[in-house]
Amino acid sequence: MKKILLILPFLCLATPQVYCQAQADGAFYKTEQSRWLTKKTGTWDVTMTLQPTIDAKSIIIKGLEAERTMVGAFCLHEVVRPTKGAPMPAFQRNADLDYNYNDARWDYMAIDTRITGGIMFFSNMPDVKDSIVSYMLNTVHPGFGTEQTDRGKNLRVKNVIIAIGPNHDMVKQYWKLTDGNEWLAVTYDYVKRK
Repeated sequence: MKKILLILPFLCLATPQVYCQAQADGAFYKTEQSRWLTKKTGTWDVTMTLQPTIDAKSIIIKGLEAERTMVGAFCLHEVVRPTKGAPMPAFQRNADLDYNYNDARWDYMAIDTRITGGIMFFSNMPDVKDSIVSYMLNTVHPGFGTEQTDRGKNLRVKNVIIAIGPNHDMVKQYWKLTDGNEWLAVTYDYVKRK
């Protein structure tokens, strides 16, 4: 009987908290942003276009895939890697796109094993309505080729996520070295597999 009397107040306090938390968590799944992100899950074929310097010829890289899954109600986790049997070195690029309800903005971060730049955090500009635009204002250029061209120079990146259609997305990265002009350096073109 003593155990019941000790447990009863705990249950009376805990039950409403658990219920309220479940209701709050469930509300996230009903938001426009969560529904939009959830539609992006699945396997996507990816084509990457790279223009490492402003005057270089673009390089098209096919044979990539992205596996997209949800983390909770408001974070889309993406892993890009070569498809099985693709003629290229193995790598992994992880990216997270989520809607930050506290600040009413999109958050985006990525880490790519092909470069030594570590985790790349982008700051969103929420006033843009037709795409998700974010900036990385201070990072180091990874360098390209055997000459490691531009390695170590300060690099600013504008990241633009565009939903072209329900099964077609694009990410464009515009790069700018401190002492130079901006150019479209990287494009990821995503097409969802049927």
